[in-house]
Amino acid sequence: MKHLNDKTIQSYIDGELTESKRQETASHLEKCPSCKQKAEAQRAFSDKLKESLDTLVPEDLDVPKFEFGHTASPKVDVTRIALISSLSTAAAIALIMLAVNLLSKPKPMPSDYYFDYYTVEDYDANKPWAEQHFAELKNRLQSEETNNNL
Repeated sequence: MKHLNDKTIQSYIDGELTESKRQETASHLEKCPSCKQKAEAQRAFSDKLKESLDTLVPEDLDVPKFEFGHTASPKVDVTRIALISSLSTAAAIALIMLAVNLLSKPKPMPSDYYFDYYTVEDYDANKPWAEQHFAELKNRLQSEETNNNL
């Protein structure tokens, strides 16, 4: 004969079994003294537990009924999100283009300046520096115009 497990006995005590399972368990408890003793021990323990809970929780305790409330979902301004994402994308593209532009320009070597400065034909030590610099700039612009026209 197979004995009842603790879960089945506790479900029988608590009245949680279906009618057919309850009748089957009751007939087994009448025939099996060890399961009957186990069921009586569990019933005594459950009764003591319920009594101790009754002393901890007063009878007139008013427990409010819990209800799920309807919460409104937060309203999202889609146009504002679209505007922010568009502006941030445009700013990122502008920064990338600026970085590419700055990095792609060749940097003049210091030797280029040295060579240009001392090969200008209009160099005159008696003229002020600004005037000499202007003459150098004028020659450079004229040479660039002729190169562009070719």
